[in-house]
Amino acid sequence: MKKQITFIAPGQTAKILIVFYMTFSVPMLLIAAAAIFIEYGSVPFGKLISALLLNAIVAFVLLWIACHIYNWVAARVGGIEIHLSDVPEEA
Repeated sequence: MKKQITFIAPGQTAKILIVFYMTFSVPMLLIAAAAIFIEYGSVPFGKLISALLLNAIVAFVLLWIACHIYNWVAARVGGIEIHLSDVPEEA
């Protein structure tokens, strides 16, 4: 069965993608904190947390805009097509 994604809810999509995005950003922040500590002997946690929050806000806004662009394009030329099939029952 062929289906087409014709609309993506911008707020919900951006929110869930930020959660996934942060799962990668937080470990990178910890690696950066360790490198800064090794180099300078202290870590400016306030600046690191501020950078993480700013990164999340900017990413949310950009994802929200990207969803609106996708919806605009999908309304004019069609959305992403996916093929769905029923899962066979196990014997």
